[in-house]
Amino acid sequence: MEKQTITASFVSLGCFKNVVDTEVLGGMLEKHNIRVVSSYENSDWIIINTCGFIREAKEEGIQEILAALEKKETGETKQVAIFGCLTQRYYEELKANFKKADIIWGVNDLDQLARLIAGEEKTGYENKNLFLYDESHNRIITTSPNSTFIKISEGCNMQCSFCAIPQIRGPFRSRTIASIIKEAKSYKEMEFQEINLISQDSTYFGKDRGPKSQLPELLKEISSLEFNAVRVLYLMPEEMTDEIIAGFSYPGIIPYFDLPFQHVSETLLKRMNRGGGGARNLELLKKIRGKYKDAVIRSSFIVGFPGETRAEFEELLDFAEKSKIERFGVFGYSDEENTEAFKYKKKNTLAVIEARKEMLMDISDQNMEKYNEKIIGTVQDFLPHGPSPWDGHSTIGRITSQAPETDGFTQVNEPFEDDYHMFKIKITGFQHEMVYGERI
Repeated sequence: MEKQTITASFVSLGCFKNVVDTEVLGGMLEKHNIRVVSSYENSDWIIINTCGFIREAKEEGIQEILAALEKKETGETKQVAIFGCLTQRYYEELKANFKKADIIWGVNDLDQLARLIAGEEKTGYENKNLFLYDESHNRIITTSPNSTFIKISEGCNMQCSFCAIPQIRGPFRSRTIASIIKEAKSYKEMEFQEINLISQDSTYFGKDRGPKSQLPELLKEISSLEFNAVRVLYLMPEEMTDEIIAGFSYPGIIPYFDLPFQHVSETLLKRMNRGGGGARNLELLKKIRGKYKDAVIRSSFIVGFPGETRAEFEELLDFAEKSKIERFGVFGYSDEENTEAFKYKKKNTLAVIEARKEMLMDISDQNMEKYNEKIIGTVQDFLPHGPSPWDGHSTIGRITSQAPETDGFTQVNEPFEDDYHMFKIKITGFQHEMVYGERI
């Protein structure tokens, strides 16, 4: 009698880096003859890749675990595996509280996790080997067939007082440029149009091996592969050098600068264990925009950090308006155990944090609107995703100034023809985050 194929479906939570981990584990499972299916299908395994960064992410992870265990109770799935940042951070607590989960794992030893799901091993999570995938790992692709992510490093050496990522992911470790280029070449052969390079700190790439960042060298090498678009995400503003900025001038590298400033008050930044400040940040933006007339800046800010005064928040509001940063997100401070900031006094109330978040987001909306007004009538490269879910006779996608999942979409007034190649459009208008264009 023929052995029945085991099936597995994924729920991937959190950042793009988690997406890559999900895809890598999916590729490992396929090597063990486990078929990965859509999350909409009943499967033998539900595998949840969790995020443990801030309170909202942790709450989302718990809800997904409870939903998966309920499906196990009703027979919609047979087994549940949980891995990722949340489980790495709270391993013992989750083991004690979710006894009906079949596997609870962390972020390391993913090859061992794959063998365990396949029934080829029976060991528990030992957290022995810091994991960093390379070009030898086959990945399932969960993104659109023309855009993907390449994780260029793992871990972080920053000691931001509000962040638990170094505790979860370990010290910074880079892949080799040769490894990244081999992986990128495979996507070029598959006709991917866009590559997004991701890391906890992309500016630090290669500094674990030598005195300076190897990001410019990586950009030069990947430019030679002639992708239509290469985007770099997660750049630390304090580590931006003239050489790194110049690296964005290679063909195909988008002048999209993802710079999480977090704040502009130098007093608060010191308490965050971060550098920068209002004047220095403006100088960096001036330098970037002076070199790239089409530069787009994305940033993020934290409001309500312990000790943040009304005056310091107004300083941030003023900077956000003056800087004209095209796209930024706002996080309310999340009090995280085992971080330095957790011990700080003068905590702001949730009501104050939410009010400040709303005020800063209003400026974010205004900045985005001004940017969208500026690009009306311009010609842009457009990456199609698929047919519009609203009208059936137009195409949804992104222009190159829109990063995946964070910057909204663009709608083009012609039907989608199952062609995922990038083409030129003229911008005709916008509404909120949605930009409109026509093919030229």
